[in-house]
Amino acid sequence: MLKIKIIIISILISLSLSSTGFGQIDTSWTIRYDSITKKVRSLEKSIPGLSEEVTNSVTGVKLDEFLRALAISSGVNISIDPGMNFQIINNFNNVTVSDVLLFLCNEYKFDISFIGNIVVIKQIEKPVKPPAFDVQYDPKSSNLSLNVEDIELGILSQKITDITGKNVIPANGLSNQRINAYVQNMPITSTLDKIAYSNNLILKTTQDGFYLFEKKLPEKTDAQSQKSDLTALNFKNEKEGNYKLSVNLLGKDSLTLFAEKAPICEILKEISIKSGNNFVMASIPKGELSLQLIGAKYEDIIRSILSGTDHVFKKQGNIYVIGNKNSPDLMKQVLIQMQYRAVDSILYLIPKDLIGDIETRIFKEQNSIMLSGPVDKVTETEKFLQQIDRLVPVISIEVMIIDYNTTYTVSSGITAGIGQNPAPPTSGQVFPSLDLNLNANSINSLINRFNGLGFAKIGKVTPNFYAQIRALESQGILNIRSTPILSTLNGHEAKLSIGTTEYYLEEQLNIIGTQNPQSTKIDTYKPVEAELAVIITPIVSGDDQITLEIEVTQSDFTDRIATTAPPGKVTRTFKSQIRVKNEEMILLGGLEENRSNKTSSGTPFLSRIPILKWIFSNRTDEKTKAKLNIFIKPTIIS
Repeated sequence: MLKIKIIIISILISLSLSSTGFGQIDTSWTIRYDSITKKVRSLEKSIPGLSEEVTNSVTGVKLDEFLRALAISSGVNISIDPGMNFQIINNFNNVTVSDVLLFLCNEYKFDISFIGNIVVIKQIEKPVKPPAFDVQYDPKSSNLSLNVEDIELGILSQKITDITGKNVIPANGLSNQRINAYVQNMPITSTLDKIAYSNNLILKTTQDGFYLFEKKLPEKTDAQSQKSDLTALNFKNEKEGNYKLSVNLLGKDSLTLFAEKAPICEILKEISIKSGNNFVMASIPKGELSLQLIGAKYEDIIRSILSGTDHVFKKQGNIYVIGNKNSPDLMKQVLIQMQYRAVDSILYLIPKDLIGDIETRIFKEQNSIMLSGPVDKVTETEKFLQQIDRLVPVISIEVMIIDYNTTYTVSSGITAGIGQNPAPPTSGQVFPSLDLNLNANSINSLINRFNGLGFAKIGKVTPNFYAQIRALESQGILNIRSTPILSTLNGHEAKLSIGTTEYYLEEQLNIIGTQNPQSTKIDTYKPVEAELAVIITPIVSGDDQITLEIEVTQSDFTDRIATTAPPGKVTRTFKSQIRVKNEEMILLGGLEENRSNKTSSGTPFLSRIPILKWIFSNRTDEKTKAKLNIFIKPTIIS
């Protein structure tokens, strides 16, 4: 019954609006609402909560709160747009949840969609109409037509300049001002003038054909006008000397200045009066200037004028105080905390012309520096420190050092002799290499076998006799690898040193006295070091290219020539400067060392006869080859 009443009321309201001429049928909404209705009806079986009947009456309750309560009472999962927080008034009695949702949807024009068993309710986004921006130009008649709404003056000026070829420029500070205008088929000068008039601006035309938009100044009262006229009159009388001075205000904090041999004090007075800034001259600066500035800021003009004098300015509230830089009132103290650099390492970086007149004090605990001195010097120094206080990159450097050694040794021959004691039992290796030690028993047994073959007997050897037979060949390959990882700041050295220390004995003999000389001996053990040292200095450029200065030194000990003599030493060094990309690996190497050592001993004359020399001599041939290779991979961490 309630459904019929709701439908009848809706029809009567629609007929009433149509008869009075107020309201039109929204065809697009009708189509959308029909689609929502079909979707809701089709899901009533799969979502039982939509068919649940509810009864409620609310007044002044927000829509999102009402829907949240409806979801809790019916068990329907409802997701609500947070923006739907407007208040509603309704009264429902035994109405299904689906009918309530469809009624509210039609009443407040929101969208209903479904994700599985979840009902999603959200506002319908209204299409945003772009502001009008239509500019047309007729070259034949030189007429300009435009229709613009809420367009920045800078964009409009650029558009007019592009299509007309006439230079249109807004004054400083006016580029972002919003413009509204509608003009049809008017000359360009008249069109620009009407744009300026309707937007509280002034149009000026220069002799070289430029159109300038300037801000319209507020009208002065009679008292202000009289005071301004009096100031201009007095100033005109002062300018009757041999200098020229002209100051014009283009916009807020934008001045045009022309001076020719004008006193500095008069320039400061005029720009302060024209720009409306309060100023106090504690002392009058001396000197004259000739300059021309267009569209410059007030503080920039003062700073440039006083740069060549002994005067500075300081802003206290809304008042600019101008005076001698040594005046206590114009001194400035500021505490600057460095973020990325160590404060005790930046003093030598500050230019001498800045730091000369400034007193500095360093606070290491806070990584801060106190500057005290003239305002201009302190301000410039503060800007300089802010410019150099930048994040310094950290570079991680992975170094892989490979020392490739190959050794080839050949040892052959027979050694025999008589020891102090009987030789140990026969032992050694027969295959694949021959390295056999024979004692007297083994040798006598071998002789006995030969004695039975002929008429002559060789005899026997003494029990202390021994013989060593050797014929072997060995080949070795040794790889020594070291992979340290170093980290350092940009432009600083990263150093690694791994060393070994050995000692040798040095004896010193001192003789004291002449008639009864006495001698003293002093033994001193002195160290000798062999090390692997790597020194790398990285420098990072703006495109993540890394320049590396590399120096590698590797030294090793060799055999001593005597027990107490210093050990021999072999040193290999790399020194190079290269540029690589971030995380790119490079190879430095190729330094080779070749050593050959041959030793032999044998029976005179017999040791030089072919074939027999293998029996009557003992030889050792050793060849060693070493090659040093270094792999380097830098990575920028931050």
